[in-house]
Amino acid sequence: MPHRIIGLTAVLFVVSISLIGVHAAERDVKASAESFLIKAAEAQLVEIAMGVLVTQRGENERVKEFAAQMAADHMKASRQLEELASKKGVTLPPGLSGGQRRRINELSLLSGHAFDRAYLSYIIQHHADNVEEFGRDAKTLPDLDARQWASSILPLVEAHREKARSVQYSLQTRPIK
Repeated sequence: MPHRIIGLTAVLFVVSISLIGVHAAERDVKASAESFLIKAAEAQLVEIAMGVLVTQRGENERVKEFAAQMAADHMKASRQLEELASKKGVTLPPGLSGGQRRRINELSLLSGHAFDRAYLSYIIQHHADNVEEFGRDAKTLPDLDARQWASSILPLVEAHREKARSVQYSLQTRPIK
C-alpha cells in the first residue's frame, strides 16, 4: 500500500508539472502573439498617418498617389489586425506612440521636394525593417493565426518597398510636379 501511495503521488506530481509546463507554454504563445500584434498595429498606424500627411503636404503627384494607396492598403491591413487581436483578446494601441508622433512632426516641418524625398526614404527603410521582421515572424511565431497574418501581409510590404524605390528613383531622374 505505501508503494501505491508513493507511486500515485509521483504520477500526480509528474502530471501537475506537465500541466504547469503546458500553461507556461500557452502564456508564452499568447505573450509572443500579443507583442507581435501590438508592434504590427503600431506599424500600420504610422503608415496610415504618414500617408495622410503626404496627401496634404506632398508636392509630387506620384508621391501623393503612392501615399494614398499606402494609407488605403494599411487601413485594410489594420482592420484585419484588429479582428485578429480581438479574437486573441489583445488590446491594440489606440494611436501613435510618442516616437512615431515625433517622426511625423519632424517630417511635417519639411516641404516640397525635400518632404517627398524624406517621406520616401523613411518608407523604404521602414518597409525594409518590416520585411525582415514579418518574414522572420511568419516562420517563427508560435501562434498560428499571428504567423499566418505575418505571412499574408509580407507580399504587400515588399511591394510597397519596391514601389517606394521606384517613385524615389523617378524623383531623382525627372522630378514631376
